[in-house]
Amino acid sequence: MESGLTASAHATLVDPAAPLAPSELIYLNGEQFGNKARFNNIELFNSEKVASDQLGQAMMAAAFLANEAAGTIRLEVRQKKALLGLRKVDALYAEPVATANWPLGSLEAQIGAIAAQLTDANKPGNEVSTILYQWMAEDAPAPWLWAAQLVREALARRGLLETVTEKKLKIFTTTHHTLPESTAALATELPLAPVQALLETCQKRRPELWKLLTKEIKAAINRRTEADDDIDFD
Repeated sequence: MESGLTASAHATLVDPAAPLAPSELIYLNGEQFGNKARFNNIELFNSEKVASDQLGQAMMAAAFLANEAAGTIRLEVRQKKALLGLRKVDALYAEPVATANWPLGSLEAQIGAIAAQLTDANKPGNEVSTILYQWMAEDAPAPWLWAAQLVREALARRGLLETVTEKKLKIFTTTHHTLPESTAALATELPLAPVQALLETCQKRRPELWKLLTKEIKAAINRRTEADDDIDFD
């Protein structure tokens, strides 16, 4: 089942052929999608620091909603067993419907591919949290930051970010990305309003779906949070 507006009502809001996917556009305009934060933050290319969970949630939610709007997936609310099968709870699934030419390596492109893969494998798998868990690929001590890094790396592979490698103390090698003027201009020129509308419309007109979507995102983050194996019980 699905509440509120259908995907077709949003279809004019996104363009899969644009050079930046919605999640990438959000990342490059992060100050508009996250509050300034001193702790648990992501430092943007303009040196502003915004709350990592707010920015990460906006990127992931937009990626699923954009896929739905483009007709790539269908978001479905279904029940699944919980508490060792003693009760059922609502969960959000992404059913693959079609393909779209999203930018190579973007989260939007990965969502469709992973959803199709899980469906083809006949796994009980295309729940939103499972798709994100697969996309993140490995556990991390700060999974919100890891998710942002995956978005950056996809941009870098397409030549939209420059990769800089430095050696410190002649021993340690560090790698970071810088934002070329051409990509900064692109992030400014592409319309941000359709992406903002995707998020705002879902929150206001499909509150139950929004609640489940954010719940699934947080579930994936929790599953990918690296366990602390160094706890001292003495």
